[in-house]
Amino acid sequence: MRIKKILIVFLVLIVTNVLTFMGAHALGENDTYYPSSPDFEIGNEASADFKLLEEVLQTIENNYLEEVDREELLDGALEGMLEVLDDPQTGYLTQDEFQNLMIQTEGSYGGIGIEVFKEDDYVTVVAPIAGTPGAKEGLRSGDRIISVDGEEIVGKDLDEAVDRMRGPIGSNVKIEIDRPGMEETLEFEIERKEIEIDSVEYEMVDDSVGYLKITNFSQTTGDEFEKALTDLQKSGMEGLVLDLRDNPGGVLTAAIEVSEQIVPEGPIVHQVGRDGKMETDYSQGEDPDFPIVVLVNEVSASASEILAGALQDTETATLVGSTTFGKASVQNVEPLAHGGALRYTMAKYQTPDGREIDEKGLTPDVKVDPPAIIELTRKPISTDLGIGDEGEKVKTLQEILTELGYFDDEISGYFGENTKVALEAFQQSRNIEVTGEMNEMVIREFYEEIEDLLEKQDDKLEKGIEILEKEVD
Repeated sequence: MRIKKILIVFLVLIVTNVLTFMGAHALGENDTYYPSSPDFEIGNEASADFKLLEEVLQTIENNYLEEVDREELLDGALEGMLEVLDDPQTGYLTQDEFQNLMIQTEGSYGGIGIEVFKEDDYVTVVAPIAGTPGAKEGLRSGDRIISVDGEEIVGKDLDEAVDRMRGPIGSNVKIEIDRPGMEETLEFEIERKEIEIDSVEYEMVDDSVGYLKITNFSQTTGDEFEKALTDLQKSGMEGLVLDLRDNPGGVLTAAIEVSEQIVPEGPIVHQVGRDGKMETDYSQGEDPDFPIVVLVNEVSASASEILAGALQDTETATLVGSTTFGKASVQNVEPLAHGGALRYTMAKYQTPDGREIDEKGLTPDVKVDPPAIIELTRKPISTDLGIGDEGEKVKTLQEILTELGYFDDEISGYFGENTKVALEAFQQSRNIEVTGEMNEMVIREFYEEIEDLLEKQDDKLEKGIEILEKEVD
């Protein structure tokens, strides 16, 4: 059987939804690979190393107190070898894990629609995909997953954690998360669904300005982008807002395919590998005949930064928003003869001007700070607050109620009758039980209303449209 070699730009390692893939493991170049005969030779030194490994394996198999599984020992040895590299993006995929990867890139399965990455010991949500079960139930960027179906996953391998979240379409999965700023964990029961999502959304926001959002870079993004651009131009577009906010990346080749359509002739991205060897992808395109504004934020990463960086360096677009994530490494997934695979970092990438943005990100040309209420969601708050309580958590509650328009008294940090009345008004407006006290449902509804508010008051989008309208006039 022929197995494709996979070239990916990594932010997240696994995606728990049902896309052909998402901004994670993803097919790149259509190279073929035949795993039946490894193309390397074993020298004397390597032979001695393998002999040592075999000696340890046999000793454990024959003499260890309890019976052991040889395959598990080998998997552990490989994982330990790669852990020495201290690179969270490099790892060994067992046969099952690699097969799951191929399902993600070539098939579909039941998932909840979130993108995740490993941060310290925590599987952390990069972003829930709009319209998916995870998004509808209230999972948010930054949520740290504590357990899946009652089994703790803190410190577990990312692939294992994600595998637990997947399952048959229509089945339920229980997710326990730790949300920054909250004392108690939150629990969600989410139905797995087959999720097929276009990676490009677009519309005309007025007579002359088109809006195009790329949610992730998938195999179909280049074609989707081309169609969207054509449709917008037919609708009279004279300026384009390209929204890359909350886009954690995806397939390198997809970012290049999009870049080729709007980046003028010249370099798109440099990949710098071992010993400084550089490979460059080029655009053969022309300057677009319309101005472009690119919206970015702290979640825009990897393949998103490739596109945004190319547009910024070539002065083809104005970047608006906040500093991007800063993830600039390229991984290869190499199938192994026994059915597993090796995932390893093979290069760092640079923008056309040679800027290194790993752990730095792209600085926007026009900075637009996130709304104050975003910062409030990162402050500590409790699900157990009521009359008589006081302190910073009560103050945060009062600040949130103020921003949402329910509280107009002094922010004192004391939970008095005025705070209770404001909270009751909020609960009534959201059609939930009116108690005048904090609980888990109130927290969830806070986030829902905040998201609704941010959609109506999109300062970055408004700034982008303002810039374009000046250039179009």
